[in-house]
Amino acid sequence: MSRPLVITYYADRELLGMVSDEDYETFKDLLLEALHKEWPKATVTVDEGEHAHVEIDVSGAEKQEDKLDEQARADVETRVIEIANEVIDNREWATEEFEDYDEDYEDDLDERRFDEERDDS
Repeated sequence: MSRPLVITYYADRELLGMVSDEDYETFKDLLLEALHKEWPKATVTVDEGEHAHVEIDVSGAEKQEDKLDEQARADVETRVIEIANEVIDNREWATEEFEDYDEDYEDDLDERRFDEERDDS
């Protein structure tokens, strides 16, 4: 007997760069669609979050089964992250008017990350 799988992905808008509300909503819709294709019987949601992360719940899990479920949860979480990255990289959600700006924003983020790494040393 299988137990219901509940997947919640919390999207971090900053991962997409500077995007319009419409593009962000389109991204979330495309991600939700891709996750439903992978797990058609699961309850899947894509919500907003401060940081991108995934929560996996297997409803009705017994305490003795939790240990076995840890690896399964980790596998599902890894696959959800892969799918989210594929949707981000495909950029089907992005409108042309924002594409160049996103690249500039990404370069700026890379520079800030480099500066933060130097500051931490």
